[in-house]
Amino acid sequence: MSSIVAMTKQGKDALTETNPNNFIFHSDYNTFKVVSQGVVSSQTVDANPKIFTLAHGQSGVPAVYAFAKFPDGFVALPNEKERAGVDPVDRYWLVDIDSTNIRFNFYKGSGSNYSVDISYYIFEVPIS
Repeated sequence: MSSIVAMTKQGKDALTETNPNNFIFHSDYNTFKVVSQGVVSSQTVDANPKIFTLAHGQSGVPAVYAFAKFPDGFVALPNEKERAGVDPVDRYWLVDIDSTNIRFNFYKGSGSNYSVDISYYIFEVPIS
């Protein structure tokens, strides 16, 4: 007998549910498993690029989901410029991941220094 771990959406029964789309998590389905998450708060972007490095502690190159909150409250995914209509609009950021670190690379553009908050989720390393 094998054991499973399952969590369904509200109103669904994890013991009887058969529709994979009604699970938030199910250990029998190929889903990303979050192994770590966090927030890096109030980081000052004062260079082009300004790199913030975080050791991920995984045994390979993990998948990472991250987003940044700019000073005006705009939340952006990597490679997304600050919203149109904000001057300057040449602020953007990228994520680079290797077998040891996650690097959050921010570009301040031609504008003044600013602070960002970075939220991230690290997923388990895929088995190859």
